[in-house]
Amino acid sequence: MNPANDTNWITKFNIHVSSNSNKVFGNGRHQLEVSVTVTPKAGVDITDEQLDSIRLVTLDDNGAYQELSGELHMSTERDTRFEYYADTGAPPAPLIAANTLRRRFYVSSTRSGGTLDVVYAAITKDEATHYVSHTSKFNSAITIETLTPLRLTREDMTLSVEDNHEHTVNATEWDYDVYQLFLKSRTLKLVASVPYGPGSGTPYYQHTVEDDGWLSDGEPRSYTHIAYEVSDRRTFQAPTTVLSIHRRAGSMVIIRIKTFGPVTLSGAHNRTSQWGLFDQYGNEHKIEMTQQSNGNLLDFIVI
Repeated sequence: MNPANDTNWITKFNIHVSSNSNKVFGNGRHQLEVSVTVTPKAGVDITDEQLDSIRLVTLDDNGAYQELSGELHMSTERDTRFEYYADTGAPPAPLIAANTLRRRFYVSSTRSGGTLDVVYAAITKDEATHYVSHTSKFNSAITIETLTPLRLTREDMTLSVEDNHEHTVNATEWDYDVYQLFLKSRTLKLVASVPYGPGSGTPYYQHTVEDDGWLSDGEPRSYTHIAYEVSDRRTFQAPTTVLSIHRRAGSMVIIRIKTFGPVTLSGAHNRTSQWGLFDQYGNEHKIEMTQQSNGNLLDFIVI
């Protein structure tokens, strides 16, 4: 593409970062917002087709303009699960003329941490005429900085437990413990999750301990574990009751069910329960659920 360098069709063509930072974590999910504004010459119109042709481009090693793709890519849709990078300052607020049009883009990166990319805007007038904000008539560009994705450890997370509910139904005692897993940091929080194994609300572990003749008069004890995705849910339908949870914001809930008597919760299969937990910047932290004391207690490891 050999861009035109005149103001015969458009008089202003600008690109700027409109979120409050030019930084984006290189996890492919985090986004920064980019705005492109274009002002036509007086008496000239920009069609919808021409407006839709606006895209973001970089210069390759051979000096050719390439649309963002691959490691640096753009979308016209914002992923509202994730926040923009929390930086100091505020985005620029340029004055926009009445006849100026604007398009917003959302850029993600899988580039290596510390990479700086200079990005321009391009627009097509017709098949033979293209404009780029890089030319001397407009001289507008942004620099995007890719940050290394965060990698948290077990020490960065907390697993709390409360004895939520206990009752007896038809000679079987049901005991429910509710665990909540969340981040210790005051500046990071969990906003989403994905299962790599049994899905949310599906029992992933069960172990039955046969009676030793002392604790239960011949009755077995059974422990079942169920994990739930990161969400805002505060009530959970358990086999014999509805559990109401004082939920911590940005947490994952895991329920330990203990039965003590002739009834054992059916439908449970022992399978590895792994989860990807996403913080508000789209960084994924993978965990695997573990068990202790024959399943009476549960825990997790970071993988």
